[in-house]
Amino acid sequence: MTNQQRVMLLLPLFVVWVVLASAGLFYFGNQHYGQFGGDSDWQQSVVTEFNLTELNVDVSPGIQVVHVQQPNCICNSRVEEHIALFAGDYQVPEPAQYRRQLADIAAAGFVLPASPAVLIFNNGHLIYAGPYATGPLCSVADSLIAPILRQEIRLPGLWLNGEAKACRCLQDEE
Repeated sequence: MTNQQRVMLLLPLFVVWVVLASAGLFYFGNQHYGQFGGDSDWQQSVVTEFNLTELNVDVSPGIQVVHVQQPNCICNSRVEEHIALFAGDYQVPEPAQYRRQLADIAAAGFVLPASPAVLIFNNGHLIYAGPYATGPLCSVADSLIAPILRQEIRLPGLWLNGEAKACRCLQDEE
C-alpha cells in the first residue's frame, strides 16, 4: 500500500473526527450560554422596592454591590475577572461588596432567574440586576456594568436585564 492510498483511507476518518469533535465542543461550550432571563418573564414578578436591608446589609451612601452565584455553576469562574475590577477600576471598596448565593436572594424575596449576577444598589436602592457582561465568555470587554459603576451613564430607573445573552446557570440548575 502506497502512502497516497493510506492518506486516502485515513482522510475520511480524520474528517469525521474533526466534525464530531467540533460539534461536541460547540455543544458543551455553549451549554450554559443563553438569554439571562431564559424563557421566564421574571421582570414582571420582581418587587421593584427591593433593597439591601432585606439581605441584612447596612445601607451606606453611594454604590454597593451584591455578587450572586450558586454552587457548582460553571460560569462562576468567568466573573472572577469582573469582581477583581470592582475595588480598583470601578472604585467600589471591598466593604461595599457582598457575596450571596442565589438561594439567599430568593429567600429575601427577590427573584433572579439565573446566576452569576450582580445587583447594583445606589444609596440602598436597586438600580441594576442581571449579568456582568454579554457573550459566551462574559469578557470584561463586553461588560454591561462598567459604565454604570463608573457613572458614565445614569439609569433612569431600575434595569432588570434579562435580555442579555451570557454564560449563566438557570435557577433550577446546579
